Amino acid sequence: MKRVGNQPAKIQKKYRVEDDAKDPIQVYCRIRPVQSNLESSCIKVLSDTEIQIYCSPDDRGISREGQFSYKKIFTEYESQDVVFQNMGLPLIEQLLAGKSSLIFAYGISGSGKSYTMTGNQEDGGIVGRCFDVIFNSIQNYQAGRYTFKPDKLNGFDVHSMEDILFFKSEEFKNNVKNPTKTSKKKDGDADRVPFNYKVTDIEQDVAYSVFISYVEIYHNYVYDLLEDVSDGEIRRNSKIIREDANGNMYVHGVNEQEVVNAVDAFEWLRKGQLRKRTAPTFLNMDSSRSHTVFTIRVVQAPLDTDGVSIIQDKKYTVVSQLSLVDLAGSERAGKAKTTGQRLHEAGEINKSLSNLKQCLKILYENQSSSNLRNIAEKIPYRTSRLTHLFKSFFEGSGSIRMLICVNPLSEYTELLPVLQFGEMSGSVQVKRTTPLRMDIGLTPGRRKVIDIQSINRIPCVIEEDARFPQDNKINYESKENCFGSYFNLGPPLPDLEVDDLLDDEKRKELVTALDQRIKKKDELREILITQSNDIRSQIVFLESNFAGAKQEINSLQILRDQDTNKVKQYQNKSFLLENEMASLKRKLEFLDSENKRLKSDLNAKDNMLNQVSVDKDLLKQKYNTKIVKKQEQLSREFKDKWKVQENEFEAKLQDKKRKLRHIKNIVESTENIPGHFSRRIVKRTLSDESLNKIEPVVNNDVPSDSKQNEPSQATLRYLRSRRSKSCDPHDRWIEHKPPVPIPLQTIMQPKMKKRKSVTKLTDAKTVSNNGASKYCLLTQGSDEQGVPEAKLYKADIIQTMGGGAQVVFNDVETLKQDSPLGGSPVKNRIQAYNNEVKAHRGGPDDVQAKCYGIQGGFTPTSRK
Repeated sequence: MKRVGNQPAKIQKKYRVEDDAKDPIQVYCRIRPVQSNLESSCIKVLSDTEIQIYCSPDDRGISREGQFSYKKIFTEYESQDVVFQNMGLPLIEQLLAGKSSLIFAYGISGSGKSYTMTGNQEDGGIVGRCFDVIFNSIQNYQAGRYTFKPDKLNGFDVHSMEDILFFKSEEFKNNVKNPTKTSKKKDGDADRVPFNYKVTDIEQDVAYSVFISYVEIYHNYVYDLLEDVSDGEIRRNSKIIREDANGNMYVHGVNEQEVVNAVDAFEWLRKGQLRKRTAPTFLNMDSSRSHTVFTIRVVQAPLDTDGVSIIQDKKYTVVSQLSLVDLAGSERAGKAKTTGQRLHEAGEINKSLSNLKQCLKILYENQSSSNLRNIAEKIPYRTSRLTHLFKSFFEGSGSIRMLICVNPLSEYTELLPVLQFGEMSGSVQVKRTTPLRMDIGLTPGRRKVIDIQSINRIPCVIEEDARFPQDNKINYESKENCFGSYFNLGPPLPDLEVDDLLDDEKRKELVTALDQRIKKKDELREILITQSNDIRSQIVFLESNFAGAKQEINSLQILRDQDTNKVKQYQNKSFLLENEMASLKRKLEFLDSENKRLKSDLNAKDNMLNQVSVDKDLLKQKYNTKIVKKQEQLSREFKDKWKVQENEFEAKLQDKKRKLRHIKNIVESTENIPGHFSRRIVKRTLSDESLNKIEPVVNNDVPSDSKQNEPSQATLRYLRSRRSKSCDPHDRWIEHKPPVPIPLQTIMQPKMKKRKSVTKLTDAKTVSNNGASKYCLLTQGSDEQGVPEAKLYKADIIQTMGGGAQVVFNDVETLKQDSPLGGSPVKNRIQAYNNEVKAHRGGPDDVQAKCYGIQGGFTPTSRK
């Protein structure tokens, strides 16, 4: 399209593409000017498309920075005009061509979003410049007021001339009854600087009308800012969001105002801004507490074959819209110092912005090539009214542009998520749209032909005021010429003076001219009478037709009222059903989410159980392996110990045999001693209970003197067996002892009343199925001095859940014989015997004094 203006922006020419083609969301970034030069900025512009942010080093000397790229970077030195030429002007071209568009202004609180969108009187923003460009472009092709009217279903009805006159009369009556509601031009409008751009290359064989609506999203509820309420009233009824027949989302019941010029549009914009919710905070004196959406809708309908009237078929009507969204700024409660209601509002704002980020993030992940999921993740549009309203744009009903506004005085931690979100949004692909205008097969250029022919046409009294004063002048001049040629009364009268009346010829010429003019006058009178009669007859006919038509109109109005009532009833029912359906959908979504949560919990628990089972099997296998290795290790150690002990026992046995042979030789040598020496031998075996008494052996050859020195009666000592204190008579024991135990000479012996003696343990059932609760293992050996000893290893038998038994050792009892005189009893006896032999060899007289008795168990096998 061609644009007319002082400095037209350069826009690349767009070509028609296939239906599956996609375009990315175009993201722009604008830096707010810094008022004070003393403040340090954390933003650095690298190029027209790249920006860098950084923070100063902290206490540890660590600094952070980030670099981001966008479609274009607007520095603090670029004006509103430059921003509009790059962002808004191409969208106006698309709007007039039948395409829809959406602009987001996103940023933290106090970053300049509202100023960019609305501006002020001297320097207008994107919204005001859109008004100027639209009406400058369509001023010659606008349809009359009330030609189009919203049908409350996101569409428009095309009305006939009779309906237009009826609506105008109703408006006139309302203005007469309520003169305070008439539009008045504000004094500030005179100071507004209009924007002189104009799009010239537009379709001329159609009629255009412009409608605007203004809503705000506050606490996740939608309110109409143009609703007809009293001044200063804040409470309004919330609106609901619906989907039309074409799949586009819209606010049901919103007030759409038809505007015919930029001044009218600015008046409605100002009225909506006065009702917009704002409040002062620490960061911004006029902080927006809600998201606002200003929508401009252009309705187009083609002209008929004559190029005069509009085709009243609704299917040929094309509706395109431009939505300008001023998002409320995200803010931190600690920095903005908000409390109470302001804090609650900030929470709702941050929540809706977070949902917008989540929707775009899921869109990006679903479109990313790294997405390996077979099913795309569901996008939560319905979580917030903001994303629900623009769901159709995200799904491809129009192009999307986003403006990221940043404040250089903000901190690094505040700017980083905003710039990251903007860069991520630039990677989201949106389906490319084509114009919705339909080719009805009529000859192009019909309007130009009619405009040329209208020069010679007398305007009708019911037509509206002409838009071009110079055309009216031409029409009136042509009308006067037409009247002058049509009402010709004959030849002109000759120019005569008073003296010329005396001339006969000139007098006859004047009479002839008068006669001709009289005849012409009579003819004209007859023509006028005939025409007046015809007109009267036509008037009578028209009056009769008018009466019939009036009756027919009254009957049709009655039918229409009935149909209207039925439609209202159906709308109410539909509204109730939609509410019920919405509640059911919410319940279904809640149940679906709950089902997914439960399934995920179930899967997590199943995975946990499987993991526990696997860990259990691995642990079991690990411990089985350890047990096998430990058994093998113990078996090897036992065999090694057994071999060592066997070798030791063999060596001890050989040593004992050698000692026995030596003692035997000593005993044989003692038999050669004379028989008059008395020798008393007391033999006792601790293991034989029949030898508990000492039997004296007296030689008959001993003199009577020796008998007097001996005690008259041998002292007897009865040996008593003592039961071990660790043995309980109620316990059932398993006594595990060698097959042929070596008898011990110690008196103390364990007693176990309830016992089962075994020599080998070849089966675990011997321990588990016997009902025993105690276990005793007997081992025999000798200590370091060669004295025999026995060790009793005692344990508890614990039954296991698997039917087995576990043996837990808790006590070791050692049994051996010890001499009360100290030292080994065997060595003491051998020493006494050696002393006796020495005394015997010293002289025959003290043989009686050196007799001794040998007491003990085993025969000594060695002596020192």
